[in-house]
Amino acid sequence: MFPRVAVCCFVMTACTGTAISELGPPPLDDSDGGTAGGEAGGDAGGGAAGGGSTAGGSTAGGSTAGGASAGGAAGGMVVTGPCSMTGGTRVEQVCRRWRCDRMDLSEGTWSGTVSPCAAGALNDTGRNNALKLINLYRFLADLPPVTLDAAKNQSAQECALMMDANNQLSHSPPASWTCYSASGAQAAGRSNICSTRAVRCIDMYMSDFGNATTIGHRRWFLSNQLGPIGIGGTTGGSCHHVIGGSGTSTKPWLAYPPPGPVPLEAIAIPGNPSVDSTGWTVQSYASTWSLVGATVTVTEGGQNRPVTVTQLGDNYGSRYAIRFNPVGWTTQAGRTYDVTVSAPALSTPITYSVQVVSCP
Repeated sequence: MFPRVAVCCFVMTACTGTAISELGPPPLDDSDGGTAGGEAGGDAGGGAAGGGSTAGGSTAGGSTAGGASAGGAAGGMVVTGPCSMTGGTRVEQVCRRWRCDRMDLSEGTWSGTVSPCAAGALNDTGRNNALKLINLYRFLADLPPVTLDAAKNQSAQECALMMDANNQLSHSPPASWTCYSASGAQAAGRSNICSTRAVRCIDMYMSDFGNATTIGHRRWFLSNQLGPIGIGGTTGGSCHHVIGGSGTSTKPWLAYPPPGPVPLEAIAIPGNPSVDSTGWTVQSYASTWSLVGATVTVTEGGQNRPVTVTQLGDNYGSRYAIRFNPVGWTTQAGRTYDVTVSAPALSTPITYSVQVVSCP
C-alpha cells in the first residue's frame, strides 16, 4: 500500500484517491503570458490536501554508472560512462544523470522527536537527496534547477512534525493539533505534504497516483515559477514548500514525459504506478496557450496509438493542463512517440516527440 500524498492549491476542490488526494491549487497570475504563480501542497498517504513533496537521490561523483560508450542498443538501452564524465549527446546526458542522481536515495537522519514536540532538522543528506531528485525531473523537462531556502526549510520542518505527530495530513491543520505551530500550519498550506519520508515522496509526486483530476504535484515540480523551495521531514512525514516561488522559466507549455530522450524508468517509475496509468500531461500558462477543449493524437512508427484525454483543474502549478492515457498500449523503450495537441485557442498545434530509452 502506498503512503498518502496530497497537493494544495487555492481553489478548494475536494478529490479522492487510494494514495493521493488534493484540495486545490494556489492562485496564479491569470494574465496573458503569466507564469505559474501561487503555492502547492501535497500529502503522501491518501490523506487530505496539502503541502509539498520530497526529493530523493543524489549523485555519486566519480562512481561508475555503466560502460564506456553510449548509444541506442537493442530495446533502446543506453550505456554511459562514469558519473564524473561530462558532455556527450543529450541521450547520454539523460541516462547518465538518471543513473547517477539515483545512486544514493538515502533519507538521512532526523534530529527531532514527536514526544516531546521538537521539530529538529532533517540533515543535509536527506534534504539534498530530495532536492536532487526534484532537480533530476526538472532536468529531464529542460527546466532550470531550484535551490533551498533556509526559512522555508524551517517552516516545512515544523509542518512535517505536525503531520507525523497527528498521523494525518492536512493543508489547514487546526490549532488543536499536537505539536501545532503557526509557521508550520502556514507551510502546510503552501506545500506538498506526505505521510512518509522526504526522498521517497518525490517519485510518488511525479507518478501522482490518485490525483486524476489535477496531477497537481507533478505540475508544481515542473512549474515555471518553482523555487526556491523548502524541505522538511521526519521519520513519519514530510512537507515540501513549493508555493510562492520566484522561478523565472518562461516556457509557454511543458509536457511530461517531456520532448526528447526520456528514460523508460522515468515513466514506469520504480515502486510507483506508471505514468501510463496516471496520465501523460501537458501544462500551459497564458490564455493564448489555453488547453481547454484540447484533443491529442499519438503516433509511433507511423501507427496511431489511441489515448483518452481529460481536462485537469486550473492553477496547479500552471493555468491550464490536460492528461492523456494510453488505451491498449504501454510505453516501450527504443520507440519514439509523436504527440500533437490541438485546441481552439492554439493558433498552431503543440507538437513534440518523446524518445524513450532504457537507463537501467
